[in-house]
Amino acid sequence: MSNPYTGSCLCGAVTFETAELSDIWYCHCKQCQKLTGLYISAAGSPRDKLVINGPVNWLPISKKSESGHCEKCGCYMFWSMHDRPNVSVLTGCLDHTNGLQVKGHIFTEDKGDYYEITGGLPQHEGYPAEGTRKT
Repeated sequence: MSNPYTGSCLCGAVTFETAELSDIWYCHCKQCQKLTGLYISAAGSPRDKLVINGPVNWLPISKKSESGHCEKCGCYMFWSMHDRPNVSVLTGCLDHTNGLQVKGHIFTEDKGDYYEITGGLPQHEGYPAEGTRKT
């Protein structure tokens, strides 16, 4: 892979590499809030370009999606919707984010009332229109 993005879990038992990542989105949906206590930051990797090494526990979130966690330390690393071509990689698990930009906020209608979204990035109540989002 040329110029790959790499990353790992907190304890290092799970590592990953991908040749391609989409830009970053902040997701404020209820699933992300319940998984982390707040919103998440993620970028999408095509499934066929993501190589994961180590013990990942894929937990069903719904009939359509699952989250990937290190079996040893529990670090939340991935989110996947079965019918989408990409896997979301949580950006905090990346070794670097060189070349990536934050595109905006999604599922803002689910945002908690205890924080404000600031900074002027685009906000979408659900998924943005096609062509705007790759994850």
